[in-house]
Amino acid sequence: MASSYFVLFDRTHMWNDIPGQPSVMAVRVERDPAARLFEIDFTFQPLVAMAQRWLVDRGAEPTRFTNLAPITAADQETERVEDLLRAASPDRFTVHDQYTYDAEPYDTWVIATDTLTVESDRPVRVFHEQRQVDADTYTLREGHFATIDDARAWTASPTSPLPQASPSPSARAAAARHTAAATGSVVSAASRLPAPDPGRHRAR
Repeated sequence: MASSYFVLFDRTHMWNDIPGQPSVMAVRVERDPAARLFEIDFTFQPLVAMAQRWLVDRGAEPTRFTNLAPITAADQETERVEDLLRAASPDRFTVHDQYTYDAEPYDTWVIATDTLTVESDRPVRVFHEQRQVDADTYTLREGHFATIDDARAWTASPTSPLPQASPSPSARAAAARHTAAATGSVVSAASRLPAPDPGRHRAR
């Protein structure tokens, strides 16, 4: 048996009866040359990295994807979020809602719960992809929300910055140590100041 894996863009998605449907298709083709048979399995996903993750779950090598599209990631943060989605286990993100715009601003957003998050008070994620048409690039950002309703409220008017992750416990501890050290150095410096000499102050 031999398998091939593809991530395709469906140009017909703009004519869907339901607006906002995903335009990215993940396709696995399995061939049996001896029996002269083949089988096709496919799914639609809102983001390329999610389509790649679906293919990885079905045997694709995660390091062998080749980008043949003219559109590329705009920055390292986009690549980081894509790596997060591509490497996620199949049950890590529970998708609740998504929308793909087939006209300007050409945005895509996904609302999902991160089942492995360390932020128990903000487990909901919004993944927001924006395309820069003139530059043939795109950005992908990740926002952290307490509830699905909060996430949906943001997607209704996605102009404000996405809420970022809270500092990890280790980062908060390091910041506390830094503050304590800085405060301690000031106190130590003050403690080394010479005490005033009463004999130098005479009443007039």
